[in-house]
Amino acid sequence: MKKEVLKNKNVVMLITIGVIVLAIAAIALIGSMAGGEKDAKPSVEVVSVKTGNVTQEVDATGNVESEIKKTFYSPVNATIQTMTVESGDSVEAGKNIIGFNLENLEAENQKAELSLKSGKLDMQDAQEQANQAAGKVADAQAAIPGLESAIAEKENEIESLRQQIADAQTNAQNEAQVQMEQAQKDADAAYEAEKAQAEQEYNKLKEEYDKKLEEVQQCEREKNDVEREYEQASTDYEAGKIDESQREKIADKYNDALDKLKQAQDSVPEKPVKKEINKADYSISMDGLSGGAAANTADLQAQMESAASDLAQLQSELASKQAIAESDVTGLTGAAKEKMAITSNLAELETKNLQELLEEGRKGIQAEFKGVISDARVTQGATVTQGMELFTLQSTQDVCVDANVSKYDFDKVKEGQKAEITLGDKKYKGTVKKVSKIAIPNEKGTPLIGVTIHIDNPDDNIFIGVEAKVSIQASEAKNVPVLPVEVVNIGKQGSFCYVVENGKIVKKEIETGVTSDSMVEVKSGLKKGDQVIKDMGTYSEGDSVTAKEAEDSKTSK
Repeated sequence: MKKEVLKNKNVVMLITIGVIVLAIAAIALIGSMAGGEKDAKPSVEVVSVKTGNVTQEVDATGNVESEIKKTFYSPVNATIQTMTVESGDSVEAGKNIIGFNLENLEAENQKAELSLKSGKLDMQDAQEQANQAAGKVADAQAAIPGLESAIAEKENEIESLRQQIADAQTNAQNEAQVQMEQAQKDADAAYEAEKAQAEQEYNKLKEEYDKKLEEVQQCEREKNDVEREYEQASTDYEAGKIDESQREKIADKYNDALDKLKQAQDSVPEKPVKKEINKADYSISMDGLSGGAAANTADLQAQMESAASDLAQLQSELASKQAIAESDVTGLTGAAKEKMAITSNLAELETKNLQELLEEGRKGIQAEFKGVISDARVTQGATVTQGMELFTLQSTQDVCVDANVSKYDFDKVKEGQKAEITLGDKKYKGTVKKVSKIAIPNEKGTPLIGVTIHIDNPDDNIFIGVEAKVSIQASEAKNVPVLPVEVVNIGKQGSFCYVVENGKIVKKEIETGVTSDSMVEVKSGLKKGDQVIKDMGTYSEGDSVTAKEAEDSKTSK
């Protein structure tokens, strides 16, 4: 029986020892695993610098405009008999657009022919009138001496009246000068009296004002003294040296001092201002005197005006007689004959011009190029005059997009760059034709640069005036180191990246070049194959990490 009990105890001991050994082994294994995890480096996703192409694009919007516009004007005065188009219609080159009713123009042509004939008759009549003028010359020559004598007498009369007026005005001015000097003396005395009165009033108000200010200052000093007394009483009260009633008594005294100070402040009048007495107000001018310095020469002036009128009439009559006396009474002068010949030639030329206009009118108006009608100013049946604006034709084969780019992109856009133009659901090729040198603010005040992009391959789907989207291929870099734009950081000192170098996180300052929406050119600071951290997360520069290529980077070319 004892052997069986002993045997059972041995079994229990063996089991216990086995459990202990297993526990120790498990603890060792767990410790080993924990230690291994503690020594392992964390992995971060990286993107390797690769060689590729980057194209920088500048996006803009604008309106489609025609590069060739021509406004057509009426060559004749006529009525529009036929007009086959209206604003917005497309036309082919050579299409007849307007036909004219030329009945009125033909009538004008007949009128011009009659005018030519009338002009020739006028020349004959002028010769006859020249012959009749010879009889008037002798009468004119006889009247000239008497007119000259009458003119001399009238000039003497006018000179005498002018001298009388001058003398009267001189006497009036001398008298006015005496009056003005006396008036100025009186004004100076009034100025000094007013100035003294203003000084007296100011001194009185200033004295009262200063007195009130002194009362305020005295009240302030009393208030400050009571305030210090109250502060000391509060301290004594806290120390138990005085009771509440004593402190309240001093508080009442302080409030009385405050009220007295406020009453004193409220009683202070406005600061007096000395009344300014303007010396100029007491200056006497000739205009201020009764009657001024003007003499009453109305009668003399009326006599001189009447004499001047008579003189002008006499001079006019003399000039007329002299002209008649000096005229060529033998016939028309050479100049007159030449003038009448020119008039006749002009009438003949006008007749020829009307005939040419008839020919132009019969042709009507045709489209000189393929395009669209804009700004039609007339309709069928309208009456037009020569030179009147009819309509404007805008080419749909030579078209462009007038767009605007921001101040941040203007230096990227150059003439000759290619572009893609989107108009509705259609895409066209384009070329930058012009870049404006003047920035114009938009409605928000942002300066914009105008850019004109020629449409290289227009078709019948082009509509003038509609909005178009433009993507300009501003610059391109080929076979250069590139990175996704999202892994490049921008700081105060410029662009930088975090890379894994020798198992450590290192910050690299880089210089970037051409940038697209997704990729950026690396000009310096990194080389092909460098491993750039995609997202730093909670890591810091100098941390030990293991680089792990990002999945999207592995699949990209």
